[in-house]
Amino acid sequence: MKCPTCGAWTTIKESRESSIFGYTRRRECGNQHRFTTQERILPEDAIKQYQRLQILKVAKKKVKK
Repeated sequence: MKCPTCGAWTTIKESRESSIFGYTRRRECGNQHRFTTQERILPEDAIKQYQRLQILKVAKKKVKK
């Protein structure tokens, strides 16, 4: 992941499991900028449903042309 301040690549300094989010991670870039990201874990069913919707959207576009 790139730093939102300067665009340099970051490393994870600390990672915690959170009850609200899946994980909370402290990141730091090479220019000493620090920030926190919160990552949610999606259930596998939600991912499959999203993929099906994307396939349907592509199919609809092909039919209209």
